[in-house]
Amino acid sequence: MSDDTTSQRITAIIVVRNGERFLADALQSIAQQTRPPDELLVIDGQSTDRTAQIAQSFPGVRYLLQPDLGIANARNLAIAAATGEFLAFLDADDFWTADKLAVQMTYMLEHPTFMYTTTWLNHFYDPGCLPRPGYRPESFAQGIEGRFPGTMLARRVVFEQVGLFNPAFALASEVDWFARAQDAGIPSAVIETVLLHKRLHAHNNSIQRERYRQEWFVVMRQSLLRKRGQSSASSHNDIP
Repeated sequence: MSDDTTSQRITAIIVVRNGERFLADALQSIAQQTRPPDELLVIDGQSTDRTAQIAQSFPGVRYLLQPDLGIANARNLAIAAATGEFLAFLDADDFWTADKLAVQMTYMLEHPTFMYTTTWLNHFYDPGCLPRPGYRPESFAQGIEGRFPGTMLARRVVFEQVGLFNPAFALASEVDWFARAQDAGIPSAVIETVLLHKRLHAHNNSIQRERYRQEWFVVMRQSLLRKRGQSSASSHNDIP
């Protein structure tokens, strides 16, 4: 394998806990990629259902049992274990379009200064799921921009620059990560194509609206403090 090919390895990552109902769909969407990942990690957060059996039934899966709990800890474990120079995350209840990795990888190889890209997504209701307040109907039909791990393809080194996901946030660790990346001025781009289908169902973490809201306010306050600190430092640097 050439050095150029080695430097283009992609690790696809699924973190899951008790996801037997949807996990096979997520794994199948990875298996059907027109540009397949070079490695597939499934991080199992101590599931008590058939998650382990389903994950290990798919060829090529590296299955890791998470020693602790939490989405942030699971993603951080995956980042440490991954061998790819590019990392792509997929929640176990969502799925990618077949060209997701191909589109993003082509774009990032053409734009080597970008450290990560995100894409558009659309939502869809799992059968029997009641309509949710706050979800706009147009996002179901035409898609919306989505700053979620599921839409991201990232160069692994970006996690050395921004840091890992913060396990202090049970629900908003991804919001915190993207805020830190933005505040640090990390070069990124949005590909305005729907490449992720995001499922709404009765057990999404996002239904814990009050806790999510509280964590979101903490993330925004920390972001504001970082920006004020940068502004203050810049002002001091301007003083002769």
